[in-house]
Parts: sequence; C-alpha cells; structure tokens
Amino acid sequence: MSRARYLVSEAGQSALAAHSALDPGDPVRLAAMLRRELPPAEAAAVAEQLTLRARASRNHGRQGNWLYTAEGIEMMTHPLVASRRAARLAALGLPVVDLTCGLGADLAAAKEAGLPAVGMDRDPVHALLAAHNAGASTARGDAACPPFPLADAAVILDPSRREGGTRRFAPEGFSPPWDVVLRLAAEARAAVIKAPPGIDPEHVPAVAEVEAVQLSTSMREVAVWLGAGATPGLRRAVLLPSGAMIESTDPQTAVETAPPGAFLFDPESCVTRATLVRHLAYRLQARLLDPHIAYLTAQLPAFSPLAATFEVLDAMPFSLARLKERLRKGGWRPVDIRRRAFPVEPDELRRLLGKLEGEPVTLLLTTLAGQRMVFIAKRLFPAP
Repeated sequence: MSRARYLVSEAGQSALAAHSALDPGDPVRLAAMLRRELPPAEAAAVAEQLTLRARASRNHGRQGNWLYTAEGIEMMTHPLVASRRAARLAALGLPVVDLTCGLGADLAAAKEAGLPAVGMDRDPVHALLAAHNAGASTARGDAACPPFPLADAAVILDPSRREGGTRRFAPEGFSPPWDVVLRLAAEARAAVIKAPPGIDPEHVPAVAEVEAVQLSTSMREVAVWLGAGATPGLRRAVLLPSGAMIESTDPQTAVETAPPGAFLFDPESCVTRATLVRHLAYRLQARLLDPHIAYLTAQLPAFSPLAATFEVLDAMPFSLARLKERLRKGGWRPVDIRRRAFPVEPDELRRLLGKLEGEPVTLLLTTLAGQRMVFIAKRLFPAP
C-alpha cells in the first residue's frame, strides 16, 4: 500500500514523468539505473510501474498516466469493451456504481461517457489506483455489503475468478459468490455482470439478456444484463472493434443438415458462445454440416465479419499419411489449422505434418457421422 501511495503522490508522479522514456525491457537493469537517482524503495516502485505500463500498452493499448498492478492488468476490461458498455449505460441515464472496480477501466469509461460514477474494490491498492486512473471517487470494501444505494443506480459487477494464479469457472467459487452477485443485481435499477466466456447457461437467470463479447480473435466476456434496458431472454453476439452483431430475434435457418458444399464457414467464438450459429447460417444462406458442430456450408460464397469464409479445394477422411501426400501433390502449405469436434490439437498436427512448401491453405478438421474429416480450403475475403 505504501508503494501505491507513493505512486499517486506528487513525488511519485514527478518521478514517473521524468523517467517515462526509459526502456522497461530489462527490469533489473532499469531498477539499477533508477537507484542512481532515487531511494531504493522509490526506484523499485517506478521501475515496476514502467514495466507494467509497457505490458498494459501491449494488452490494452493504454497510454498516459495510468497506474497498474500485475494482477489488475490480468483482470482488466479492455478499453473498447468498457467504452461499448459505458455507451449502453449512458443511454439509461442512471448513475453508475462499480462494485468491483479493479484498476478502474469501466469506471473511467463511465466517466468519459459523462455519467456520475463511483467505484469500490476489496483491494485497497486497486481502490486507490482506480481513483487515480478514473478520476472518480472510490472506496475500499466488500461488494456484498455496498455503502452506496443501488435502487436507482446501474451496477457493474465483475466477480473475481482468479486465485493462486488460476482462473476459476465454477460460479460457487467466484468472489463475491454468484448468488450474492445475482442478489446485488436484483437490488439495482439496472445491472451488468461480467461473467467468464465459459459460464454454463444454467447459471444465467431466465430474465437476463446475454451478450457474448469478442475483441478481434479473443473472447472477452459474457455480459449478463438485468433490469432497466435489458430484454429478458435475448442473446446477442458482439464482435469488436467492427461492432458486428447478431441476435436471437434474427431469422434462423432450419435444423436440417446439408452435405459439404463448395464453401465452408467458420463462425466466430462470440456466435457459438451465444448459440446463434443457425441465425448466422440464415444470414449467410448456408446450412449446418452437423446439428452439434458449428461449421456451415453452402454452394455460393457469402461474407460476414462474424464468420470466416473458405473455398473448399479438397476433402477427405482424415489420414496423416494421405493428408501429407495430398498437400505435397497440390503444392499446398497449411498456414492455419482449425478444428471442431476433432481430437488432434492444431499445433500437434502441424508438427506431424512437418515442413511443407507451396500455396498457403487452411485445414478445417471435424467429425461428421462418426467419420473424421479434413477439408483443405482457401480463405476468401470480400472485395474492398
């Protein structure tokens, strides 16, 4: 805590500003350089913070005067995800109470959206740094017993899912516990709960609206919305930064499957997490290959930010020897290996195939009617 107090102080801020151009690539060397000018404790604090800022910049693009902890960076909401959430909260016109504010990413986004916002965190260091980062009032405390009135507020809840360096997906192991999180959400005028992408739908209230939020190729969270502004039972897939979306109220294709056609489509993770594959199939004028596998097929190409489009060059029952021979004969080099319902890891298959030369292709691996299949395909993109 003394390190955090120093960093937010005028002396700490001056030291960080004076040494912000130093290379944080070698933390030991950096600390040694800083000890020539600063007392040991202050040198260590500045060196650590410069290193954390470099990591945060790589992970989140954060710049400027933010302060971090290693744990806080791991749990932190990406700025694009936080900004989208804040825009939705702003439409409600309610003050925001972030009961698990961490380093203040959502709190800062709410403030930037012009919302009155306060935060709380059980970690006193995070509460202090969040106040600095977001320019908002924060308090140290247990989210289960908030000191703020919730009845007329929009509440943000991000239960901790890390302990001892491991991520926990069992809601009963969350902090606050999942039942407490749901109670707090019910007390508020509106609430959004940031749940892990792997949460079982049985833990989500039937009256909730659910958004599966993906940033680029990374699934970020399942956002559970309750109360004002939420549509009960609605499921939505969101892909950032494009903002592409699909919802459970959109048309969907029939359950019936089709044999592999000339083109295959691989939906993004947000679509599968939100169980909207058939809705995407309708949009692409495609059909399912299998009721339980997300690959789609069609005789004509189609494009959406929510799926990758592939032209099938060849298809065969999986055999490592036959696959290697076919790739050599076709002059093809796998640069991307994707799988659904297939037991071999892409990295392992890449190792087994060895070095191949030729035109870049994608391998799509799956199991259809009990038969392991491999599709050799070319990724297609829409015309600019």
